[in-house]
Amino acid sequence: MKTLNYLIPAFVLITNGVSAQGNDFEKYIALKSSDIKVKTAEIQEYDVTMKWRNLDVVEGTKINCNVLKATFYVGINNDSVKWENASLAQIDDFQQTQFEGIDLPALNHFSYKPPYNASTDFLKEEFYKDIPLEQKYLARMLVMDEVQMIEQGWHLFDSLEYKKDFMPNFLNNFDIQYEHGLTFISTYQKFVWSAITKHNNEICAIVKFESFFNPFTNSDNEIPIKGRSLFYGEMWISLEDKQVEYAIMVEDVVFKGPKLTDMQREIVFNKVK
Repeated sequence: MKTLNYLIPAFVLITNGVSAQGNDFEKYIALKSSDIKVKTAEIQEYDVTMKWRNLDVVEGTKINCNVLKATFYVGINNDSVKWENASLAQIDDFQQTQFEGIDLPALNHFSYKPPYNASTDFLKEEFYKDIPLEQKYLARMLVMDEVQMIEQGWHLFDSLEYKKDFMPNFLNNFDIQYEHGLTFISTYQKFVWSAITKHNNEICAIVKFESFFNPFTNSDNEIPIKGRSLFYGEMWISLEDKQVEYAIMVEDVVFKGPKLTDMQREIVFNKVK
């Protein structure tokens, strides 16, 4: 699922995590997620890296490649979230790990109430009023990624059972309409608690998610954009306190605008505190 440089360490983590559990493996997979108590006595901190590149959809030649790094905070009781330390850099490809970015101060101190199942304010232009126009698309992506990879872990894990697919009905043919002109249609999402691992010294459930065809349009351009998104990834959710310890998502977006373009993204949330 990950690019090669992520695949090998992830496999080692998974293998070591399972073998270390020994006979406790059955105990963990028999857990009812609804019986695990949420513990949020401290502010949680994540390192976030989002890489994306635009390619010629047939030739695969690179148009551009970028990386955004930031720190993401979750408040006590998951009651608020905040972005800090945002920077942006150009890179050669997704394998590049060393780069010098320029600061994006407008994204710092960007805070809000978690929108999942609570508010649609993040779809309104007022929500991004303090962010310059050229950075709003970054802010929208960060908010949507955080909802997909962190907040869905909080809210959907209670519905999961080991090795059983779960497809929330409310995400079938669900329209997400932004005021600025973007309409995104979620055709479905599938989640499955697929394995056990260890991360940050906590036993975690590996929850895979996927959605392979989601059409969208964006009329807020001189030339309207039409395309489709597919994405897949993993959330590693602690079986001790039900917090997301690690999450990765890969997205592939093909769209028609001035030309046919393929945008590929990889975003990682890694909890450090």
